[in-house]
Amino acid sequence: MTIGRGRQAYSDEYAAAHGRFSVIPAGYIFLLEGSRVLLQLRSGTGYYDGWWGASAAGHVDAGESVVRGTLREAAEEIGVSVDPADLVPLTTMHRTGPTSATVEQRVDFFFACRSWAGEPRLLETTASDLRWFELDDLPENVVHHERFVLEGVAAGDLAPITAFGFAPGSGRDAASDAVARAVDRADAADEGISYGTATRDDIGGLIAFWQVAGENDGRPVDTPDAVARQLERDPDALIVARAEGRIVGTVIAGYDGWRAHLYRLAVLPSHRRRGIARELMRRAEARLAAFGVSRIDAMVLEHNELGQSLWSSLGYTQQSDWRRWVRGV
Repeated sequence: MTIGRGRQAYSDEYAAAHGRFSVIPAGYIFLLEGSRVLLQLRSGTGYYDGWWGASAAGHVDAGESVVRGTLREAAEEIGVSVDPADLVPLTTMHRTGPTSATVEQRVDFFFACRSWAGEPRLLETTASDLRWFELDDLPENVVHHERFVLEGVAAGDLAPITAFGFAPGSGRDAASDAVARAVDRADAADEGISYGTATRDDIGGLIAFWQVAGENDGRPVDTPDAVARQLERDPDALIVARAEGRIVGTVIAGYDGWRAHLYRLAVLPSHRRRGIARELMRRAEARLAAFGVSRIDAMVLEHNELGQSLWSSLGYTQQSDWRRWVRGV
């Protein structure tokens, strides 16, 4: 063996001069079955909790190759064994977050896999659900950069090298394309949906709607008089979504002169995952912001996991140091 032809290590002097910029590598594996992809619901990680992500994913350990690291994550997280030959490279993504912090400098290696041994099942506490989804009908709350990859897979136009999160207009910013596609999806989803405020003519329809979509059997029964009083006191607070004249979504954006509260965010089960709740929230927050409020709160049932995922995705956080007290009158 010729001296000097083997693997070489960077000197301490070289590292001091060139090692100030750190990149964190991670491997992702999407299990695919026909047109379906297996996703897990993140939980208890402190990052994108309540959002769907890759079948298995994780950081590459020091001294570990990305292939070995990805196979390890598949075994540890969902209990499947994958042959390295069955890993199909999708894209290598250079990604950054909203700040320039070192922890947000990432290189992500995405793989697809259609053959494995074992039945996928949750083995770690960092996920609360594991479910198959059609690639053309993904849930709304998929981690942003992972949605970008999956949409590229579905469209057949995913580039082997991608960039995500860099300055818009750079020409290499895949995040700009992802945002544009998200807007297009929202526009398409909202086709045929109109938004406005409720009137007294809607009272009967509102009560019937909340009985189906309200998801709170423990609250007092709604009455026409109570709804009428709300509409009389603050007629612009009750925002509704309609499809062909029928109420399919509501939110009440209330302001008492001191606090801003959100109530009755609900969407008809047949019309969920179409962006209606997000549009209702956008309108509600805009209304409350016009009053100059500094904080908005909402009450969400503990067992309403779908609702909690939505609130989390909208940037709301659970306040654990307060407890609600109630008394009937």
